[in-house]
Amino acid sequence: MLVDSMCLLSSSRKGGPFVFEARKNAVAMWLGAPVMVFCLVLGCSRRQRAVDIYLDALMLRELGQDELAVEKLMIAVQTDRDFALAYTELGKAHEALGEYERAISAFEMAAKLDRWSFQDHLSLARVCEKAGRFAKAASVYARAAELDPESFEALMGAASCYFNAGDTLRSLAYCERAEQIGERRPEVLRLLAQVYEGQRDYEQAIQVYRRLLASYGDEPDVLLSLGLAYMRAGQYSPAEEALISAAQSRPEDGAAFRYLGYCYIKLDDIDQAIVLYRRAIDLDAGDWQAHRGLGVAYMVKARRDREVPLEVIALRHWRRSLEINPDQPKHQTLERLIKEHSKSTMNPLHGLSY
Repeated sequence: MLVDSMCLLSSSRKGGPFVFEARKNAVAMWLGAPVMVFCLVLGCSRRQRAVDIYLDALMLRELGQDELAVEKLMIAVQTDRDFALAYTELGKAHEALGEYERAISAFEMAAKLDRWSFQDHLSLARVCEKAGRFAKAASVYARAAELDPESFEALMGAASCYFNAGDTLRSLAYCERAEQIGERRPEVLRLLAQVYEGQRDYEQAIQVYRRLLASYGDEPDVLLSLGLAYMRAGQYSPAEEALISAAQSRPEDGAAFRYLGYCYIKLDDIDQAIVLYRRAIDLDAGDWQAHRGLGVAYMVKARRDREVPLEVIALRHWRRSLEINPDQPKHQTLERLIKEHSKSTMNPLHGLSY
């Protein structure tokens, strides 16, 4: 009886006033059996008043009037502080309004009042994730996975949030559990590869990326990730192959060309690195990483070939990189290099048009 009543309460928007009447009847059924207990503990009038307000709030939510619904639901939970359904709906209304911290508080109360509610725990985890509270979201997703061990969403939510919270060990465990329940979806393998990379286990990451390509085709993003994993493992020849495939699959994306430029520096093909970095900048003039890499390539060539003018070009690209992103990683090192090389290479007329 309780389950049927709850289903009626959470039915779709179809039906208008007929659904509204059905919900009233459902609540009446829900309250009918334990009515004497409510009378003794809470008082019939108080519980009935809270239910009536709750039903009004449901109708307001169906009409898209979430702010008014919040006002109603606040009155409902103040009238009956043990009304778990009202806290659940309050959390949904706050979430719809983008008020994530308030939604978290409401869902926490709903989950506290019904510790075995999988849906309340899942809703709480989702809104914590939206709010960027990954550690909390991960623990709540984990609790949801305890309540329903076959829930792919709960397992993957826990894996993703543990990863974002920096806990790669727990993330790996939940990724593996998501695979074990028979869900061989690409998002599982993508996250699994990222977890291995987070643990600096690049060989394992490479194997997972190769599994992805074998199962789902040559996707440019996966090829790019595979190329990066190879580079991080110090395997530049296979990295070159993967990155060339990525660049061919998505020639409008400068990232593959930029990473290829770095790869060719490592392969000691500086001229080709310059060509690739320039291609990346042609596609995106604001790519600070490409400007920085091109500066490195020109500086290496300048030192090797003893061509001072190339150092001037290198400095120009380093300065441009810092202009685009002054707070880039290791910017102090780049600033120091510019200062050191400027003393010997800059001339008073540099930058003037004559």
